[in-house]
Amino acid sequence: MRTRLRVLGGSITAAALAAVVLPLVTTPQAQAARFTGGNVVVYRVGSGAALTNAAAPVFLDEYGPTGAKLQSIALPTAAAEGNARLTATGRSRSEGLVARSADGRFLTVTGYDAAVGATGPGGVTLTASDPTSVGRVVGVVDTNGVADTTTVLKGAGVAKIIRSAATTNGEQLWATGGNGGILSTNRGAATSTVAAGAAASNFNALTIQGGQLFTSGILANRLASLGSGTPASGALADLPGLPSYLLTYGYAFADLTPAAYGSTALDTLYIANASERGGTLDKYRWNGASWVAVGYIDLEGAFGVVADAKNGAVSLAVTTPTTLISLTDPNGAAEAFTPTAPAVLATAAANTEFRGIALAPTAPAGPSLFLRTPLAGADVPLADTISVTAYVDSPVGVTSVKAKIGGGKLVTAKRSGHLWTAKIPSTGLKAGKSSVTVVATDSASATTTATRAIKLGGSAAPKGTLGAGTYAWSAKQVKYTGTWKAYKTKVSPTKKGKTSTAKKSTAKVKVFGKKLTITFDRTTKGGKVKVSVDGKATTLSLYDKAGKALKKSWTFKGAVKTHKVVVTVLGTKAPASKGTSVYLALLKVKA
Repeated sequence: MRTRLRVLGGSITAAALAAVVLPLVTTPQAQAARFTGGNVVVYRVGSGAALTNAAAPVFLDEYGPTGAKLQSIALPTAAAEGNARLTATGRSRSEGLVARSADGRFLTVTGYDAAVGATGPGGVTLTASDPTSVGRVVGVVDTNGVADTTTVLKGAGVAKIIRSAATTNGEQLWATGGNGGILSTNRGAATSTVAAGAAASNFNALTIQGGQLFTSGILANRLASLGSGTPASGALADLPGLPSYLLTYGYAFADLTPAAYGSTALDTLYIANASERGGTLDKYRWNGASWVAVGYIDLEGAFGVVADAKNGAVSLAVTTPTTLISLTDPNGAAEAFTPTAPAVLATAAANTEFRGIALAPTAPAGPSLFLRTPLAGADVPLADTISVTAYVDSPVGVTSVKAKIGGGKLVTAKRSGHLWTAKIPSTGLKAGKSSVTVVATDSASATTTATRAIKLGGSAAPKGTLGAGTYAWSAKQVKYTGTWKAYKTKVSPTKKGKTSTAKKSTAKVKVFGKKLTITFDRTTKGGKVKVSVDGKATTLSLYDKAGKALKKSWTFKGAVKTHKVVVTVLGTKAPASKGTSVYLALLKVKA
């Protein structure tokens, strides 16, 4: 006969709380922003305003050994520095599952790129919004509590009810939810592929445990592995032995005996089961052929689960919408489940709700570093310079950020807010597989390094030429004769162009690519200009009453090679023009 113990929110006494030993959490360090290993992090929805079916703010709350809230990290509610908003539906209790990365350094969270208070069409629930217009967001949060929300999923296959995501190392991502498949992508990417499932699928929690990607689901795929290990796509395989009616949200595996499921070392499983009596926490053991139920307790509203095994005992933390609960399975290897009395560690404040839970991420000391561009696996043209950008932050201050391509030299990056950009010369680089590496150092001399695989395409531009890229006319490769001066223009990447009225003044440059586009600003004072490309001249009038810019393109056939460009001020004008000015705004080369 199965023993049942019902837990109803705050009905657990303070005495029960004091009696519970919590190896799951450790003594917190006095560090406001950095997570402490062993603590737990809870996904919380709401800040005190009544929860509705509209978008609500999301917080990650860190709890210590006695249930004290150590910090609360607000996820973005406004776009900034490349990060999108990440909000949740106030009353959608299946959302907000959170997971720790396979390498232990990050948390993955999900939400919507929607303003607080936003709803679906006609004021209905936000979950009814169309993923082609309202992006579903995957957030990656590091040990310092810094969040990257640059991954915004849109289009076919994206879940309407975004519920969870998983990652190996903060770079490779999977995401899923209701009415959509399991998607595979890279952090910051604008596209994704369907790893499993379809538009009608209904998945819950993605995790990577024991080196294997798992998902829980509703009606089908109650708890399943996806392929072998952590594949970009694969077949779903239900765990054998689980009941067909099982409705799984959070779940946690442990390795406690010599038995091993599949290619993992996992043999013990705890499940937040929503299919029986308002919620139970079930325990299963792997017997070599099947997962066998060995006991359960009633936990009303059980949703998120984490487990921490030490010396045979398993410390468990469980979230319900209103409480954070802790209990211990003193003999996890036993084919029975007789846990200590559950204790309430924390209670959600009025008009807020707890959702998922994860163990706090841990990593060596150092600044937060999220490589932004190039994207992982990107095909990067071998331009004259290759731009590398990263988001870097540190509570003690960032002292330097450097980047390199392949085995080249590190180049110092320049800062704009939290964004750092390095312009890396392509000299000596070869087309093919390569990598981009960024190294960030803080004022405590701690460093963080991030590396991505990329592919270099084409050939490097010869010295003194402009390769693939977009350039201002102030580029050092452009040589001028005559009289030229700078002017303000919205078209140029530097917001400045070059202008002249002096007859026979020239701008000469060599470009290396397959297509050249020159953008001229036109005004009522615009004159005539001659553009010679490889000796073939074209005359253009830069007069325009409305001031509309003029783009002129040249496409080159055959192999990529160097082309000579000469721009000459003619000192003449169209009849309606009031001057002879030539305005050079932008120069673009395509490989």
